[in-house]
Amino acid sequence: MISKKIIIMAGGSGGHVFPGLTIAQYLIKKGWCVNWIGTKNSIESKIIPTYGIKIHFIKIKGLRNTSLKNLIISPIYILRAYCDVKKIIKNWSPDVILGMGGYVSGPGGIAAWNCKIPFILHEQNKIAGITNYWLSKISTKNMQAYPGVLKNAEVVGNPVCEKIINILPPIYRFKNRKGLLRVLVVGGSQGSSVLNYILPEVSFLLKEKIIVWHQTGSYQFEKTKKKYKKFQLNQCLITCFIKNIASAYEWADIIICRSGALTVSEISIVGIAAIFIPYPHKDKQQHLNAENLESIGAAKIIDQSKLNTTLIVNILNSLNRDKLLIMAEKAFSLGVRDSMLNIFNIINNIAKKT
Repeated sequence: MISKKIIIMAGGSGGHVFPGLTIAQYLIKKGWCVNWIGTKNSIESKIIPTYGIKIHFIKIKGLRNTSLKNLIISPIYILRAYCDVKKIIKNWSPDVILGMGGYVSGPGGIAAWNCKIPFILHEQNKIAGITNYWLSKISTKNMQAYPGVLKNAEVVGNPVCEKIINILPPIYRFKNRKGLLRVLVVGGSQGSSVLNYILPEVSFLLKEKIIVWHQTGSYQFEKTKKKYKKFQLNQCLITCFIKNIASAYEWADIIICRSGALTVSEISIVGIAAIFIPYPHKDKQQHLNAENLESIGAAKIIDQSKLNTTLIVNILNSLNRDKLLIMAEKAFSLGVRDSMLNIFNIINNIAKKT
């Protein structure tokens, strides 16, 4: 039996890369051959090769907040990237191409359409990114995590790895749990400077109440670690990146984090109380991602412009493990745990038609 082949296009941020990686690993287990298209200086260049997946690099830049010079020369970048992807497609002849959003998907989606290769899109957020919005008009099939984001799209949820799906529900995790409240701080795969700045002081002011596990991102790791050390918070665990995020979720009583689509989905699946500080995108995509959890009392949302040490200290002071368990169970009630199966069925059915 000849293995089916797929190219996955995702890059720029963990929010695009990690859902794509989950899909890749699932397909590989099912006997598929997977290749990846990304960019050389982004997170995918470090992550994807470690899983034994062949990655092809193209040169492309995002146009959001770019300079006038880059805007003027952007058609050259797009055309060159389009030609590079077309060459990869012709050399490897995939059965399906999957775009996970972000600027990497743009030229690849056009190349797939031009080469008449089935092209599937997945939108993770509650509001579509500009690349997915335009590509959805030429794609073979559109998938979305939330209803009403793309026209004619099937709601499938966000793909999450089995380790996270298999974490015990909150009622079992909290059983016989004692001691300081466990606060997990995650600023996304790149870290968050505002959380890195505030949380060491919060930890110091609440050192009799909480213990912190903090993912800082690589850029501010040393600086943030020094701040914790300055406050003599040696019991806190400070790391630039948490590779086994499932173990961190399992450990936590509450999480303080951004509200990227994948993070929100994982929090719902595991069931964790959350304090969300959405990244202040103009389209408020992260705020929208978190609204369902806040509306049922599973989370609190704080706009970054209003964030300060006192506010976080007051919120954490108002909580105890009983309240956090109630919030966690509410979050758990919104979890979509069959997303990967939904996505696989769509990819597999489209591949059968080729």
